[in-house]
Amino acid sequence: METDEALCARAQKGDTAAFDRLYARYEHRLFGFIMRLLNDRGAAEEVFHDTFLKVLDGAPTFDGPPRFSAWLFRVARNHCANHHRSRTRGADALRRLGSSEEVSVTPEDRLGEHERATALHRELARLPETLTEVFHLRTSGLSYEEIAGVLEVPIGTVKSRMNALVTQLRGALS
Repeated sequence: METDEALCARAQKGDTAAFDRLYARYEHRLFGFIMRLLNDRGAAEEVFHDTFLKVLDGAPTFDGPPRFSAWLFRVARNHCANHHRSRTRGADALRRLGSSEEVSVTPEDRLGEHERATALHRELARLPETLTEVFHLRTSGLSYEEIAGVLEVPIGTVKSRMNALVTQLRGALS
């Protein structure tokens, strides 16, 4: 089986079959990760596609540890953060203008609200962002090493955060 890094290199040289294989490998995990961060299907689709366009635009060469999967999830995480910032700026601008215009609630938003009503999601919302990021990355199927690459922290920090996450959730949900 060809590595993700080799497929990425081939995709950047115009090999559409290599790109399609990468896309198929990461489509569900990456989209699920983005959806959990944004909770908006339309925005998640946009970020998902922007993330994969970045693969073609020029991922770094992979000679050593930052693996393709860690790089891909880091790109997605950064795109999500940019989306949150731009959305916040837009809402602030509307408030400053005194606009009463509200963002319409879509069925996907309602579904997201329903999902957050579960006990796990309620407890996750109470946790620090550093812990929820670890949760979302881990439930997206990334290893501790890959999470360390996405967050750009040592693996020991990831393990420590995972321990704190499990301990706090166990205590809150028991």
